[in-house]
Amino acid sequence: MRPLALPMLLLAYSLAATSAPSGQEPPARDRFYVASGGSDANPGTLEKPFATLARAKQSVRQRIASGLKADVRVLLRGGVYALTEPLLFGPEDSGTEKHSITYAAYPGERVVVSGGRKISGWQKAQGPIWTATVPGVREGTGHFRNLFVAGRRAVRARTPNRDDKNPAWQLTGADLSKDLKRFTVTLAPGLVKSWSNPGDIEMMIAGNWAINRKRIEGLDEKAGRVVLAPPHIRAEGYIMPTAGRWCHFENAREMLDQPREWHLDRQTAVLSYWPLPGEDMSHVEVVAPALVQLVKIAGQAGRPVRNLHFQGIAFEHTDWPVPPGGYMGIQACHYSTAGSGPHWPRILAAVACTHAENCSVEDGTLAHLGGCGIELADGCRGNLIRGNRVFDISGNGIDVGGPTREPGVPVGNTVSNNHVRDCGVEYYGAIGIWVGITDGTTVSHNLVHGLPYTGISVGWQWNPQPTPCQKNLIEYNHVYDVMNRLCDGGCAYTLGFQPGTVIRGNHFHDVHRSPLAQGAPNNGMFIDEGSKGFLFDQNVIYNTSAELVRFNQCQKDWHTWRDNHFGDAAAVKQSGKAIIEKAGLEPPYRQRLAESK
Repeated sequence: MRPLALPMLLLAYSLAATSAPSGQEPPARDRFYVASGGSDANPGTLEKPFATLARAKQSVRQRIASGLKADVRVLLRGGVYALTEPLLFGPEDSGTEKHSITYAAYPGERVVVSGGRKISGWQKAQGPIWTATVPGVREGTGHFRNLFVAGRRAVRARTPNRDDKNPAWQLTGADLSKDLKRFTVTLAPGLVKSWSNPGDIEMMIAGNWAINRKRIEGLDEKAGRVVLAPPHIRAEGYIMPTAGRWCHFENAREMLDQPREWHLDRQTAVLSYWPLPGEDMSHVEVVAPALVQLVKIAGQAGRPVRNLHFQGIAFEHTDWPVPPGGYMGIQACHYSTAGSGPHWPRILAAVACTHAENCSVEDGTLAHLGGCGIELADGCRGNLIRGNRVFDISGNGIDVGGPTREPGVPVGNTVSNNHVRDCGVEYYGAIGIWVGITDGTTVSHNLVHGLPYTGISVGWQWNPQPTPCQKNLIEYNHVYDVMNRLCDGGCAYTLGFQPGTVIRGNHFHDVHRSPLAQGAPNNGMFIDEGSKGFLFDQNVIYNTSAELVRFNQCQKDWHTWRDNHFGDAAAVKQSGKAIIEKAGLEPPYRQRLAESK
């Protein structure tokens, strides 16, 4: 018998967490309130609410310790709750099998849990530029890589500009010394300039299906040579900087040359910004992220966090600093860097869960994040991510995956009816929904689009050898407008032997081929190394830049194929009409999330 039986039990926990019996409200002693104008000296009632989530969590923990006799709800009044450190939920913050703990937005009110700080004190500078001095930057504690102005991500000053006819330049050469002490790259004459403060400049160099980001140590304008800052490693050849790779530079003051761009000087702590027409810097809200993570649900093996839920909350404004040795992409926001050894770290998520059971994040938002969005990792069982808007994410949108050995493998988690778009803003090899080594993960009825690489990826083993990865279900998702920058992926991507895995009822289309892509083709489904044991049933695929389905180091007859509709758009839209109508967001999510398209 499997440890949890999953979707129906999961739904039961979710419903218990998010609603009281019809016509009833939880008793007042089992409700707490938080408001931005409250006080942590208050008792946490509707009339006298707490001011912070940390204070509410303390009171909930005390209630748990005294023994739960009913569901407990913390209702957050509308407003922005700026955190100074991540909210950590451990086993002591758990519900029980009978009673849940829920943190929810007050009905009809917008609640934002933010890792940002507002930047004020703007002064008019030369030309169209405005400046502000940011506390802590000069001391090394307040630096950031992302900035959000009027609710949108601004563009860190770069060259060439991302809307230029040629938004990237090609390397003419690259040389990493045998002793790994010196790494230089060269470009065509006239491109490299003697930009100020080269130590502040970051270089992005794209590989086939992932990218590199390295700080700059020195510049030679005459020779067109760039010296990358150490320490260095020799990484995957398909991703390593070599002649012909596409690149751009970020964060020199001289690159600030168009509206909505910004620059932060690490030496002077001066933040410069070029406003859009009509933006009044005396009134517009400017937010810089101060945290890497917002919520950490961290149970322990044998002592998980149980029956804890978040409903209707927007999680926004995080950063993720590039490691000192740089970011050398591997795949799906996993990377190597100097000192990381054989282990591949993954870019951190704003909401991170380990050893969580029967918990949920529903009907909220994950946006304006400098790392990944949300992850279910080691030991996560029977959790639910449903009905969320996930967008403007630097890395992956949603991650589910843990170790390759029991008992830490995630089991029976569900990702359903989420609208995932515009991920991979900084790390182009990002995935909308990534599923690694998992057992019984369901990814269903999600709308996924607007990505530089792959929409949905499942599996994390590059050969057909058995692992605990099995019985995953990827069904009725609508994925389109993908592969907008890199290559070797598609709407769906698979790896490894996954007995019992089913991919069915999905609507996949509009897979592009960017002029910046180098290497293998892009497909509707890329069935990659070792993929084996799947059922492909009633999928619809059309409008792809290369083959509708591609196989690499695996074979079509390693799988079962049934009633799929692959081919000309007009023909398969007709033959697969019923599948298309069913795929994507379900009512009422389709209507509720429509405005975030």
